[in-house]
Amino acid sequence: MGGHASGVYAAAPRLEPHLIMGLVQLDDRSVPIAETYRRSRTLAEELDIPRPSYECVRLLVHAARRRRARRRLVRDVLIDVALHTKPVDALYDLVE
Repeated sequence: MGGHASGVYAAAPRLEPHLIMGLVQLDDRSVPIAETYRRSRTLAEELDIPRPSYECVRLLVHAARRRRARRRLVRDVLIDVALHTKPVDALYDLVE
């Protein structure tokens, strides 16, 4: 029997935290994710680390965009509540 008889494969290597932070900063919603991927290859080369896969970059970019959208929503609701343009109950809508 060879290596992975159970059909379970090793997980993909983890990305370096510096690369992840760089990817989030590189992301520009006005360009396709493929362009962010191309930029990530350059960044990985500069950091002297393995290049990430396109799929990995795509997933990270989508996750970062969701987090940014969520933070904007929370910020806007908090401002509206502070300015009394929305009731305090609006905060309950933020709880998922």
